[in-house]
Formats: sequence, structure tokens, C-alpha cells
Amino acid sequence: MTKKTIVNKFGGGILKKNFVPIIIKRLKEQISLGFSPIVVVSAMPGVTDKLVSILSTLDNDKLPEKEATKQIINFIKDLRTIHSQNIIDFDFSKIESEKINHELESLFIQLEDDLLVIVATEMNSYEDKIVSYGEKLSATILNSYFNNNGLKAKRILAEEIPIITDNNFKNANIEYKISEKNTIDKISKITEIPIIAGFTGITNEGHTTTLGRGGTDTTACFIGAALKASKVVLWKDVGGVLSADPKIIKNAKTIPVINYMEAEESGKIIHHKAIQYIKLFHTPLEIASIINPKHKTKIENNRKIQKGAKIISIKKDLNFILITDEIIKLNDLLVIVSETFYKYKLDIVLISNTHYSLQLVVDNNNGQLNSAYAELRDKVSKIEMVNTNMVFLIGRFDAKDVSNFNDILVKMGAELLISAFYYEDCNRIEAVIKTDDINQVVKVLHKKFIKK
Repeated sequence: MTKKTIVNKFGGGILKKNFVPIIIKRLKEQISLGFSPIVVVSAMPGVTDKLVSILSTLDNDKLPEKEATKQIINFIKDLRTIHSQNIIDFDFSKIESEKINHELESLFIQLEDDLLVIVATEMNSYEDKIVSYGEKLSATILNSYFNNNGLKAKRILAEEIPIITDNNFKNANIEYKISEKNTIDKISKITEIPIIAGFTGITNEGHTTTLGRGGTDTTACFIGAALKASKVVLWKDVGGVLSADPKIIKNAKTIPVINYMEAEESGKIIHHKAIQYIKLFHTPLEIASIINPKHKTKIENNRKIQKGAKIISIKKDLNFILITDEIIKLNDLLVIVSETFYKYKLDIVLISNTHYSLQLVVDNNNGQLNSAYAELRDKVSKIEMVNTNMVFLIGRFDAKDVSNFNDILVKMGAELLISAFYYEDCNRIEAVIKTDDINQVVKVLHKKFIKK
């Protein structure tokens, strides 16, 4: 595939009426410079949440078939209204509006049919298929918008390429080699700008899958790797990666360059699955402002890391769990804990141990932690749980930095549940703390560690 390809990912945050004309402008700029742009899109704002919500309603409420059908019909009506407003906002002509509404209607009918199947059967793999409609609807609208504004485009669904994944529904992994071949074969036959619905794939058995958190980024980075693209650009409504949350640090600065390791250690810049694809061929990645592309962060294969902190970040509303048991062997205790959290689909953010105890930091992202806690309480001698936060710095640090980091937290009155420790080639220092003012902690650490 040509080295002049640029893969552009547009998330829901910029699929709005004040940004879509700028999207056209950016793509035309790339074409004028001799590049062949490829577009990967997310769902329109709020649509994925609505799709997840209707699935939750149908699954949890166990409604009678008649009432469930009524809920589905009202949901489809609401979804039509949202996308009809998008068509109005994007200023389609009357003829083009009629055409695009006809295309969307076929998707709405398919979605309604699939939701009715769920009412009559089990949820299982259909959940992923339902959630994937957000990207399909979005790609359909954007495809029509491009063609209506001087760019010849062609909508492509991941299932049409096909991007083959495993059967890990809701968090599927792409089968790289076969999907790479399929992608090259499919894209090489297209003369228009491909508009690919992100976030989704398909199993060998023909079931639609979704790629998990940050799934559209994963699609974009996979496409970039498969086509040996010149670069992948993740377009945002703001600038590149900032040194801290601008809601907390008003003078947070844009970081010009970070390497793959720093991006992975941060955990918030781009999902680790997406990074793995660009690392395959050292594909340059940019996170850029759609309004001003000069405001960007480059993520590239630069192994030289300047000493000091680049990013300070936090994870709020986590749970610290301390398990103590002098009878159960540590390895057996690890098995019990791991199996329990796997059963309830809970993410363990951090784990450490002593001879007779385990310390865990858990994200109650699905609301199942209390159930897991109750089950563990019957299996171990002693278990305690408290609400907590994590704070961490990304960069390159020495032992003195780690010591200063811990000292600052102690002086601020934060209770150190798990303190930071130094290791060789230390790129991340973190602590699990209990504090009433995590924002103030960020402000003090930013002032101390982030260079102006």
C-alpha cells in the first residue's frame, strides 16, 4: 500500500455541525499535499450510550413482550429524531436529505428487527451487534455529507472488509494477519475516500463484535498498521495531550512529543490495544486539534526520554481492598480473588502483596463490586474496603523523585494506602491515596514536577 496514506479518526465529539465543515477542509488539505486520506468514525454524540441503555432496559427489566416491543419502537423513534437533527445541522439539500433518510431507514429497520430478536431470545452476541449500529449510522451520514461537499467517498463497514476478531464479545481482539490481508485487498480496490465504521469487527462464525474501550482508536491504528500509513491522526475538539486536566490546572500545557512507552504508561491518552498496532511498524501517531492542527502531540518511536515529569493524572472513585488470611496460601488466595473478580467482570487496577495479605485497587465500572466483596467475605479471614484515588506521574524519574513524591503526599495529609516505589528505568510513579481534596493534590504536584 502507498506510503502516502493518512488514516484520520473522527470521534463523536467533533461530529457536530460546527466541526464537520472543518473536517472537509482538513481532508482537502491532505489531498492537496498528495496524501490519500482514509476516515474512521465513531458514533454520533450520545448514541452509543442510548444503545447500551436500551439493551440494559430489555435485559434488566424483563418486560413482557408487548411492553418490550413498545419500548423498542419508542427507542427507534428517538434515534430517528437524533439523526434527522444531524441531517438538518449538516445542511443537506432537500434531495440529499431524502436520499440519506432512505439509507438510514434501512438501518433503523435492521436495528429494530435485531432488538426484537433479543426480546425473543438470549442477549449474548447480539449485544455487540446492537451497539455497533452507532458507527454504522454515523458512517452513513458522513459518507453522504462528503459526497455532497466535493469529496468522493464510500462507506465501508468493518464486517465488509472484513476485520476478523476472536469471540471475546464487548472487548474483542483483531486477528491481525488475516485482517491485514483483507484490509489491503479491500482498500486497494477503492478509488473514493473510504469511510470506515470504527469500533467493530466480525468473528469467523459471522457474529459482529466490538473492540472495547477506545475501540474506534483501535480500528484507526489497526488500519494504519495494515496499510503501512504515513501516519494516523486522532482528531479532537481540543489540542493534543496536556500535562494535566485543564479543569484542574488552568495553565496545563500541550506536550509536543511523547513516545509509545509514555503513552502506554499514561493509560488515558490512547488505549493499550490501539498502541500495539502502531508499534508494529513504528507508525507515527498524532493527537491534533481539528480547529488548529498545529496544536498537537506526536506519539512516535523515540526511546530517548528526558528526565522529569510530562504528565500528571488521576483516577478517581476507585476502591482499595485489603485481604488478610494467614491460613490460605498466597497463590491459592490469588486464585480465589482473581476468579471472583473475573466472575463479576471487574477490573483490577493494581495489586500488591505481603506474605499473608493482598492489596487491590478495583474499578467498580459495572456496579458489581459489592456482590464480589460479599462473596469474598465468605471465603477469606478478613477483608476491608475503602473508597480511594490514584495519582501518578509519567516521564523519567530517579529515586529522589519518588521520595519527594511520597513526601509531598504525606505533608498534604493524604493517607498513603500504597506508596510510590522506585524501579529501574522508572517511567511512572504512582500512589494510592485517601484524601478529601484530590484536585489540590494535583495542583501541588503539577507545580513541583511539571516544568514551565
